[in-house]
Amino acid sequence: MNKRLLALVVTMIMAMPAYADTPLSIDRTERSPQGELLIVRRTTWPDFDGGTVQVDQHLKPDGYGRLIYRYKDQTDATKIYRQAFCATMDMEASQGEGMVKGPATGWACTRELGANGQSSLMGPKSIDWVTATAPSGRVPAGTSYFSTGQMAAESSVAGARTATVGVDNGRCQFSDTRHYSSPFSLREGVGVVCTVHESRFVSTSLDVCIPRQCASNRGTQFAQK
Repeated sequence: MNKRLLALVVTMIMAMPAYADTPLSIDRTERSPQGELLIVRRTTWPDFDGGTVQVDQHLKPDGYGRLIYRYKDQTDATKIYRQAFCATMDMEASQGEGMVKGPATGWACTRELGANGQSSLMGPKSIDWVTATAPSGRVPAGTSYFSTGQMAAESSVAGARTATVGVDNGRCQFSDTRHYSSPFSLREGVGVVCTVHESRFVSTSLDVCIPRQCASNRGTQFAQK
């Protein structure tokens, strides 16, 4: 993604109305053009130039205390930003549906292998496998940060790929689901925004399932001011 488009992304997001004394994240409600109630959650993300910008995500309450992320509900500015963010990892924005738990936001980026997501090496007797790597490393305390878990998988049958990334014992959690109509092979990143206010160790997790296999991994971050 070229610098001109990145500049346009940041300009569009910075043009969003500001809130006085904006905290690290804030929710407000609005109605979609179809009349659905949506939660607009604003959080802080990198601006690709060493700074930060505030990004809005439109989330649909499911009636059970959870919030659903749907790509089609997002503004053009958020869609373009997400595409730019995924491009920094050499991936594309996932079109799957996500679920947010706690004060978090998140999304998934994907890189499919081969035409239509199917590896050219895959045959009818391919072995199904999946790997998961939870977020880890040093993170900033006192500000929101984005944690990405990495996964890879190969499935010899059609079906769903589900992935859940958690930070701070699941306090911040994002789940993403994609459905495939044919066998698939992929590498993906799924992430969540979280805030840890004091310096301490933080547990992380990534759980991934494809139709015939599942994988789980646990990690540790160190939040430091």
